[in-house]
Amino acid sequence: MRIEATPFKRRKISMTSLIDVIFLLLLFFMLSSTFSRFSDVELNSGAGRGSSQDIAPAFLKLTDNGLTLNGRSIKLEVLGKEVATLQASANINGLILSVDETASAQQFVDVLTASRRLSGISLQVVK
Repeated sequence: MRIEATPFKRRKISMTSLIDVIFLLLLFFMLSSTFSRFSDVELNSGAGRGSSQDIAPAFLKLTDNGLTLNGRSIKLEVLGKEVATLQASANINGLILSVDETASAQQFVDVLTASRRLSGISLQVVK
């Protein structure tokens, strides 16, 4: 007895379900995304400046644990008040900001934004 193979007939693959899944995924990712508004932070290189020996700076250090001003831990919200106190008592007119490797980019931008509001203070960023 001989068994003959029946001819295999291929069916066409329907792309409709694949397209539906792609559109559903596209819709899901569009609706679940958050759109943040990013702002620019202006940084000056300091090139071309004259001698900075007449500036009496204060030292500001940013780490993942927070912010220190001249070795004393402070909160970002009171930075303006603390710098104004130093301006009056120690006659400072500049800040040197040291950013630790552990600090996040958002913390850095927050400090830059807060320091921009300080009048009569120049900011230098060092690593």
